[in-house]
Formats: sequence, structure tokens, C-alpha cells
Amino acid sequence: MKKIVSLIVLAFALNFQSVLAANILVVISEVSEMKLKGGSNYKTGFYLNELMEPVKIFMDAGHTLTFATPSGLAPTLDPVSDTPDHFLNTSKENYNAHKALFNQLMLTDIDKSPVISFARVEQIGIETFDALFVPGGHAPLGDLVANDLLSKFLNHFHAEAKPTGLVCHGPVALLSSLPNSKAFEKDMKAGDKAKPAKGWIYKGYNMTVFSNSEETVATKYYLGGDELPYWPENAITLAGGNYSKGKQDWAPHVVVDRELVTGQNNKSSSGAGEAVLELLKKVN
Repeated sequence: MKKIVSLIVLAFALNFQSVLAANILVVISEVSEMKLKGGSNYKTGFYLNELMEPVKIFMDAGHTLTFATPSGLAPTLDPVSDTPDHFLNTSKENYNAHKALFNQLMLTDIDKSPVISFARVEQIGIETFDALFVPGGHAPLGDLVANDLLSKFLNHFHAEAKPTGLVCHGPVALLSSLPNSKAFEKDMKAGDKAKPAKGWIYKGYNMTVFSNSEETVATKYYLGGDELPYWPENAITLAGGNYSKGKQDWAPHVVVDRELVTGQNNKSSSGAGEAVLELLKKVN
């Protein structure tokens, strides 16, 4: 009798897990080098912990992940990020666990990467995805700010109130959904007064992104004194986002407003991933 009950409980647990399992679209920049404001070339990519902390959280919860870059190219790991120091838990054991999973996924392998293109995502059907996540690193400024297909994806997730998470520099991807994203990006790069068109779906949302004060430090120690073409905090604020930053730089700060989850910096990655997970539980 006990064996029968145990089997029934196991079957229920497996069925319950399958009901809750979600298909999460992870959008990654494929930029590996970008021209800075002063003319220097900066090697960049996604940050290891900003991708892998949420990814491990999602996978450990039993969700299915689909990885996509604009044209389907394997993304590049920013070498600066490949250290335990950027993780919320800075232990060597925690780093090793995330790095092992990263190596297993082979995302950056030119021949074996499972990454698909935005066009392929559209073919599959954006409606088949239950949540979206975008990690940072400086790279998103290179190809996720004014992407028409990404705009379609974001508009779908907004309209259906599906969890949408972004961390560090990743929230600049929200600008793709501006009706005039290309003109807005051009003006930001030129240093002109960028004016967002009416109808931004995230106007008035509470949100965060890598702060100007943190960018000042990054400019000095990571960019060699050169600067990004524009700073994310300025862009998000000009677009109409209700920006906030944590009381202390380089400390976790996660903002949740309706379906949108944003994390301020690398230390916010785990919190952003957990927040997306909580939203998924509510919609499932």
C-alpha cells in the first residue's frame, strides 16, 4: 500500500513539475568588440555571472531555455567577467559550479553553440515562450538597442504580461521597443538631445540599469579612460523610465514593476533571476 501511495505521489510531483515548466528565451548580444566614444576599440561580450547565475536558477527549477542572438552567431564571453569576484557568492566552489554548466552548454563554441537567431525565434513563434531574460556586459549597447525583431518580442511579452528580466547593461535592450529606436540611438551616440517617440511600452515603469556612478568607475578601470558612446542610465531616463539605483553602488538592487524585472549591476543577477522565477510561478 505504501508503495502505491509513493508512486502516486511521485507521479503527481512529476506532472506538477511539467505543468509549471516554462520555456524561457535568453537573449544575448553577439557583439565582441565596440568602438568607444574616444575612438578606441574595446573587446567586450556578455558577463559570465550575469548570464549563468540566472540560467542556473532557471535550469535548477526545471525550466527549458532557448538561447538567441540577433543573427545566430555564438556570443562572446567578456574575459574581464571570468572571475569569482563578479558573482554574488564569490566562493571558488560557486564559480566552479557555474563555469562547469557554462562549459557544458557550449554557448560560445563557434561550431557547437545551440544559439539560434532572432529570425528563427520568430519562425518558432514568440508566443511559445513564457519569459525572456537579457544579461549584461557592455555588449548590449552594440546590437540590442535598436533591433526590430527584438522590438516585436518585447511588445509581445509586454502585451501578454509575461516575465521580462534584464540585468546590468542589459536593460538598454528595452529601448528597442521605442517606436523611433534607431533615431533615438543615433541621437544618443551623437550626444544630441534624444527625444523618444510617444508610445514606449515601458514609459513610467519603475526600472534600473547600470548607474552613472558605477559607469564612472568602469570607465576608469575597465575602459582605460575611454567612454561608452552614451550611458545607460541617461538613455533609460530620457526614454521615459522611472529610474532608481540602490543606496550603495556594486550592491544588489532589483526592481520589479508588473512583468518587468531589472537588476542594476552584476551583483543583482541572482536576485533578478529569482524575481523572474517568482513571476513565472504566479503566471503558471
